[in-house]
Amino acid sequence: MKVWMKSTVITLILAAIFHIVTVAIIPDVIMAFVSKKALHSLKASVNTAIHRPRITDDQETIVMPCPDLLYTICVYDVSQKPLRIKAPTPKDTYFSVAMYAANTDNFFVVNDRQLANDGREILLINKGASYSGSGNFRVVEAPTSKGIILCRTLITDENRMEDMIRIQHQVTIAEVQ
Repeated sequence: MKVWMKSTVITLILAAIFHIVTVAIIPDVIMAFVSKKALHSLKASVNTAIHRPRITDDQETIVMPCPDLLYTICVYDVSQKPLRIKAPTPKDTYFSVAMYAANTDNFFVVNDRQLANDGREILLINKGASYSGSGNFRVVEAPTSKGIILCRTLITDENRMEDMIRIQHQVTIAEVQ
């Protein structure tokens, strides 16, 4: 076999290996690291909403945090029970709930315009699971049993901080019994 042909085959094999590692393995490793770091640094447990104080420049739990946002974070595991997310939205500012699968894929996002101001509830269930309980829920199927839920509130008025923090603490995430 000619040298150039051998080099081409080796290059293609290496490219395929690097592609598989980059696409299939690294995102899962990143999410596992972020979840573990978030739980450890915030002294929290799985399936619990953690209401972060306003971000300062010395905090690094969330990658590239924005000081203009209030964050509520939850490392979830819906392998045993679904989760109920209640998200009251502050008026006159941006608010969102985003869900990320174990491979870092953002599989669901809803913002303040899409949520009812009275605090729409979201039910997060495991892939392939069903829920037959009663209630007015938006049912979301997670593609992986573990991941992260991130709620963000935009701080538009420093004079409203107390009110925005009060509303942030009304975001609840709990297992459905």
